[in-house]
Amino acid sequence: MTPEVCFVTAYPPGRRELGGGGWVDRRLHKTLRDTGMSVDLISVTGPEGEWTEHGYTGVSAGAVPLEMRSSRAGLFRIAVGMLCSTEPYLSRKFTVFGGWPRAVELLRERAAGKPVVTSGWPALLLAEAAGIEVAAHIAHNVESAIAEEHSPAPLRLLGERPRLRSAERRLLSLPHKVFALSRTDRVRLASWNIHTDTLPLPVMTRVERKGMRPRTVGFIGKASWPPNAVALRALLGPVHEALYRLGVDVDYVLAGRGTEAFANHPRVLSSGWVADEAEFYAGTGLLVVPRFGASTGISVKMIEAAEHGVVSVVPPELAEAVDPAGPWIVANDSNAIAEAVAAWSLRPDDANVFDWVSGQDPGAAGAVIAAALTESEVLPGHR
Repeated sequence: MTPEVCFVTAYPPGRRELGGGGWVDRRLHKTLRDTGMSVDLISVTGPEGEWTEHGYTGVSAGAVPLEMRSSRAGLFRIAVGMLCSTEPYLSRKFTVFGGWPRAVELLRERAAGKPVVTSGWPALLLAEAAGIEVAAHIAHNVESAIAEEHSPAPLRLLGERPRLRSAERRLLSLPHKVFALSRTDRVRLASWNIHTDTLPLPVMTRVERKGMRPRTVGFIGKASWPPNAVALRALLGPVHEALYRLGVDVDYVLAGRGTEAFANHPRVLSSGWVADEAEFYAGTGLLVVPRFGASTGISVKMIEAAEHGVVSVVPPELAEAVDPAGPWIVANDSNAIAEAVAAWSLRPDDANVFDWVSGQDPGAAGAVIAAALTESEVLPGHR
């Protein structure tokens, strides 16, 4: 009999427009299947009932919003709820809405008799609410680290930072095994006395070696995510100005929801959401990931870029988080990024990236998760 695992994600993995979490979940879904497991896919939010999207089949209760920043009524409802509870915004934004109890019941029903793997904060939050044993959890970020830097003033006044730190420590203490995508997040979580292992994400070659790349600088990501918003301001402001002073003539290609707002910038050649990342990377010579301030998680875009033969400029924290020996160009401020772009523009090749990708083991993640499910000796069902 084929073993079956209940795999819980934030949203249907095929929804590429919602950010890097789906990229991770698509890889994990394939990894679990490649180990010979049957995967029962549950998403915290998505079409109500059973659904099939972009080649994935799963089930969700529907009506649980992921993004509330644009809804004043929703934010007011969450704020009122926070005044009546100790929950942080990042929890209350899910639990306050009518679809949440249905999602809890759905998970209880589907998890019965199966080991459970959760991926990302919303999935673990749902598992706790359902009273479900979690055999393995994949922590995409340390969420409270993001809140320390990007939590808006009204949420800080409501105590979001200490609330979230407390909630995150509680949640991450529940699974039998916690995997961190980032090497540096392991260190941060160890200081909380939470043991984690690094999960080696499957990396695979997507294109043939080209040698020379287009003389374009790319950025891909949802513009509204706070770290991306900061990165775009730097790329379109100080980095652009430094390149001008250096006399470097390169165009920008931007991709992702919300980047169309920058279409009139003098360096921007293209912008907006793209249906096919391969097309974006084919027209990109160098990917810039200018993440400043507190760093947590990884940038899946630097890995995805490498798979397509594109070199990335990243801050030292991201290089350390993914692989300090990787083929990245490391730069830690706007002037250093501009200098790195200038140096690369003299010889835009892709050799080191292909060497790194070919040295990765695409089956390692599956073996690690399968071992965790075996070692956890979880009795499937409720706590």
